Amino acid sequence: MSTRYPNRRSALFALGALPLLASCSGSETERTAGNPRYATIDQSSAIAHGPVAGRLPRTPTIDEIRQRGYLRQSGSLTNPGFALENVKTGAVTGFDAGIAQLLAKYLLGKPEVDTVTGGSDTREAMLGNHSVDVAIGTYTIKENRARLVNFAGPYYVAHSGVLVAADNHDIRKLSDLDGRRVAVQPGAAEESLRKEVPDAIPVLFEQSSQNASAVRQGRVVAWSANTALLLGKSVIDKELRMTDIAFGSSPFGIGTPKDDPVFKSVVVEFLNRIMADGTWRKLWECTVGVLTPGPAPHPPRVGSVPGS
Repeated sequence: MSTRYPNRRSALFALGALPLLASCSGSETERTAGNPRYATIDQSSAIAHGPVAGRLPRTPTIDEIRQRGYLRQSGSLTNPGFALENVKTGAVTGFDAGIAQLLAKYLLGKPEVDTVTGGSDTREAMLGNHSVDVAIGTYTIKENRARLVNFAGPYYVAHSGVLVAADNHDIRKLSDLDGRRVAVQPGAAEESLRKEVPDAIPVLFEQSSQNASAVRQGRVVAWSANTALLLGKSVIDKELRMTDIAFGSSPFGIGTPKDDPVFKSVVVEFLNRIMADGTWRKLWECTVGVLTPGPAPHPPRVGSVPGS
């Protein structure tokens, strides 16, 4: 069941000031304390760079957002690099969190967001009953999901990966998962594992923290999820290690209500704007770029995958 955090919108841009890798510098819980690679992610410069829309069409969703005064989204608060709450300050930082803030700024002129958390299988229902305006959080665009929601995107394309305990060096290729218990979240990750490794034994957990705990405790031999999710966990947790295994494709999109297609077109325009003006790249460099070496990837073409 999802949990409402009504004060989260003001915390989103109360960002920390500890520097890491120049001006781009959050923490998960006590597990992240003192981690030299993940002290504080500060995306405020990217948010400041983001555009504000001119005249927008009236749609039921936009009218509701403007009347409320903030964007309400379904997302995560426990995904380092993408959407992570600092338990001390309440700040939520990361690439997905930044996309939500930028969208709020585009629609309202201010990056105010309320994040509603819940299991990965609740997003379609929340969009369908208008409990949230959008779903942003490593939300893979799938054609079966697109029958229930409208997707704007992709705004990033990840792959499926495999994470194991740090001292486990037995899992080197996909076939090493045959007959083994593998943690997955229901939805895209489960489907991908069943397709690529039909002899693996999926063990379902709703929350990413539950998957990580299952690996640490030895209840499963590995955790399979998109590489974006696994990257952040492996960086902050020395008990976990991301393998070199990568397969499939996970194009992330912004889920919007199915009954408001004009709102989807506004979100598509927003994505095209931030990709063209450099905001997307700046946000990446200040979030995921803090955790992984190398230049920012090129943003994908919006509308380039089935279901988008």
